[in-house]
Amino acid sequence: MRKWMCLFIAVILTVSLSSSLFAKKSVLIDFNLLKANGDGLDPDKSLAKEDAKMKDYTDHDSVNRTQHMSTLLDYSSIAGSNYTEEEKKGMSTSLAAYNWDVVLNSSAAHVENRMYSMCIEWHTKYDAVLSDLQVGGAGGDTAAAKPDGYNVMGIRIHFPETTFNNWALIKPAFEIPAYENKDTDYKGVKLSKDESNKFENKNNKYENGYGVIKNVGIIKAINIRIYGCQFKNSISILLKDDLNILTEYHMDQYLDFDGWRQIIWKNPNYIADAANRDLYIVPLYPRSTPLIKLDGFRIYRQGDQYGGDFVTYIKDVIITYDEATLEREELPIIHEEAWGILQEKTIQAKERELKKIGHTQVLRFLEKKKMHKESTSQ
Repeated sequence: MRKWMCLFIAVILTVSLSSSLFAKKSVLIDFNLLKANGDGLDPDKSLAKEDAKMKDYTDHDSVNRTQHMSTLLDYSSIAGSNYTEEEKKGMSTSLAAYNWDVVLNSSAAHVENRMYSMCIEWHTKYDAVLSDLQVGGAGGDTAAAKPDGYNVMGIRIHFPETTFNNWALIKPAFEIPAYENKDTDYKGVKLSKDESNKFENKNNKYENGYGVIKNVGIIKAINIRIYGCQFKNSISILLKDDLNILTEYHMDQYLDFDGWRQIIWKNPNYIADAANRDLYIVPLYPRSTPLIKLDGFRIYRQGDQYGGDFVTYIKDVIITYDEATLEREELPIIHEEAWGILQEKTIQAKERELKKIGHTQVLRFLEKKKMHKESTSQ
């Protein structure tokens, strides 16, 4: 009796440990969560999450609502002193689809190709492919509450007509910060410093579908839910880790299908059985928690395929992975509260990133202002 009881307990522990260690699914980015709800300037004019226009998946305003207010990044600090406070208020950008860039490889980056390559916010009707991955509340839908449709990112790329290989990189307007406090509410209203520093708002502004997943060990699979228009182009996803190492994962399937499909990269070196793995000790604090963040997508077009306009849409990216460390509910010492090393590294990384993207964004701001002035004067 005792022998059978021990075996039963061992099985239960094994199953429990396996479920906590292996094959966790998380949403890396979901464009349904990134629907633009404001202008980046005035939070009072922004739409609340429960607003009827936000629930209407077909409602877009590419003139007055181009920013996702809770993911705004302010780059006015590097603009210099020759700008008014009013101008500096407009120096911000977000993860809304309108702000993503399409960068063609050098031999394809002619004026016409660049002019007609862009990203927009768009929508799609309900599709079973978009609701069959149940992921922790952020990715899937329950059978009882099917939405009418979803917000997605639309991508248009104007490839050359010539017969040589090309690619186009689709990137967010800024490198997504891994350790950024939530500093505004959904409408963009600034939180107080005390509110921003609360545990639930600490270092997690871009998690849960906004580009960052933490505590990532070995990646088992990557799912992209994407719309195909029967072009034999391919796509890869670029991920950056906590050591700033960039890795490109190329999907095995071409985009030569019609409609929504789940395309999957599976890790060929993934070992499901822990007994067969190479085990090693992972240093903990102050090493930042192993993480991944989205750096962009790349579309490849082979020279023997159709050139000219290519269109596709992306709904979301879902990662299946092993957790790097077991999360414990309570530790005897909260190291970061004592030393603040990770927060210090975050501030340094943010300053580097602002310097890198800030000048480009300021120039874009000036160009948009100039174009607006010319259009209103005509």
